[in-house]
Amino acid sequence: MKTTIKFFMGTMLIGAFLIAGCRKYDEGGPVRKADKTLVKEWSREKGFKGGTAVTQVPENPQIGEITENMIFSKDGTYRSENGTVAISGTWKLVKRDKQVEITITSPSANASTYTYDIIKLTDGSDGQLFLEHTLNGILYRYEARSSS
Repeated sequence: MKTTIKFFMGTMLIGAFLIAGCRKYDEGGPVRKADKTLVKEWSREKGFKGGTAVTQVPENPQIGEITENMIFSKDGTYRSENGTVAISGTWKLVKRDKQVEITITSPSANASTYTYDIIKLTDGSDGQLFLEHTLNGILYRYEARSSS
């Protein structure tokens, strides 16, 4: 009887580790290495506001032009540039690495914190990062490719 219980408990424990290790984002990419995969420069290629494609998102000054780059550094700093405006702050993964929280500190007029759901995060020279968040009841979606 004790052997059966130990076997059952061991099997459940192994199953739990396998399930936790196989967590994926909704549209692709393993969650387990998010902290390493996110650290690079991303070129934002597409943006959507309420399901409609946009080239600029004026309601969210931290986002600006869709063509901007987002740089997530290993030390937790964040920078975003669109050619004319540079925004900086910090980033961290939250909610079991399913969300990224970006705190903008400079310029101070844009200081705020936003939390984005990570929908897709893949690695490699052609990696993809898809983020979504809701602002004032409107769903925003951003699609980016790795620049390096």
